[in-house]
Amino acid sequence: MSLAAVPANAPRPVSGLLDELDVLYNADVWHATELGVRAARGRTRASFTGISPSWFKDAAKTWARQRLVLDGAFNTVQAATLAFRRFSWFTTACGHLLECPDQLDRPLLQAYLAWLATQLVADSTKALSRGFSRSFLDENHRFHWVPAIPLDAVIYADEVGYRRRSLPRFIPEVVMTQLESEANLDRLSPHYRHLVVVITETGLRAGDACSLRTGGVVTDSAGWPCLRFEAHKMRAEQIVPLSDKAVTAIKDQQRLVADLWPAGSPWLFPCQRDPSLPQGYDAFRVAFNHWQQVIGLHDESGQPVHVVLHQLRHSLGTRLINKGVPQHVIQRLLGHASPEMTSVYASLHDTTLRQEMERYWKDRIDVEGRLLGFDPEAATADAEWLKYNLGRAADSLPNGYCGRPPRQECPHPNTCGTQSWFFAPAA
Repeated sequence: MSLAAVPANAPRPVSGLLDELDVLYNADVWHATELGVRAARGRTRASFTGISPSWFKDAAKTWARQRLVLDGAFNTVQAATLAFRRFSWFTTACGHLLECPDQLDRPLLQAYLAWLATQLVADSTKALSRGFSRSFLDENHRFHWVPAIPLDAVIYADEVGYRRRSLPRFIPEVVMTQLESEANLDRLSPHYRHLVVVITETGLRAGDACSLRTGGVVTDSAGWPCLRFEAHKMRAEQIVPLSDKAVTAIKDQQRLVADLWPAGSPWLFPCQRDPSLPQGYDAFRVAFNHWQQVIGLHDESGQPVHVVLHQLRHSLGTRLINKGVPQHVIQRLLGHASPEMTSVYASLHDTTLRQEMERYWKDRIDVEGRLLGFDPEAATADAEWLKYNLGRAADSLPNGYCGRPPRQECPHPNTCGTQSWFFAPAA
């Protein structure tokens, strides 16, 4: 019997409970539901099969168990097993069978890092593999699970590296217009249509949106509708405000669920085969991909394009930053753990705004109508861009920003408050 199957108020002998835990954690395959651990649907299984030798597999299980005890995410354990398996592949391929723990030394780790760098996997995957290996070795030195592993068996922080920081993969507006078209949305199953609208309007991660509870809509003190949901990645509960469009989609979905399943469902988007389960992410992803082909999704040149669900989240963040919403507000709305996660949208906004300004600068004329021109590659280009930003910060007007160089005197400051002799904000 799994731990989750036993009623919470049922008395259980401590010795029996510990024996049951040991059996579950000693198995080569862990199931989150059996362990009583929360996990995202479809990510409830972690396998230690393929990790060798046996002493390393046992140590990896001990490390993973410790992670779950410290309230680590089950998905972290899943990812770690892949990293440990990759290390096992390396030792087998290189003939280092690691029959004894004392063979896991610093020279072997250096060889592993060199081998890992040559593998045809993503840079983020390599960083995770190095990171999990470092974490395992550091915590083993602390807790002495395998005392025979040498003390010099370490991977240093600067050897782990960092994931490459990239700009958000926002969807161009010409493509978003097609995705938000009522005519195109009508060609998608109502169940999935409402889900797409909710994600587009709220920026929820697709997995979180699929797992929304049926009673998640609440109102704030001013009567504004908000959505309460569980952010699985952050392992926290969040509340975000809802737009009128999102509220309409949720109400339509609630009516649809009531019509299809009169007995009700605990989920706003139930699994269509079994309403006791939430909508599966994989089925939703397949339907979303097929819909793009049905509507002939294309770019501004008419070429077919394909977008993934997570890009809807990036697009909302990009739209908000381009409309001047403060970064800390977007951070709260999207549930980012740190300001750095939100700052990529600001970088994109700055790049987009500069491109628009460069287009304007190329067509500038002086008071006599002569074209001034602009060279974006010139040494002074950055200084001109900085001057423009300083002017925006220092000379904000009711309907835009003053275009006068910030260090020049202005003979008519009051007039600008009512006239249109200024730069309008970028659209």
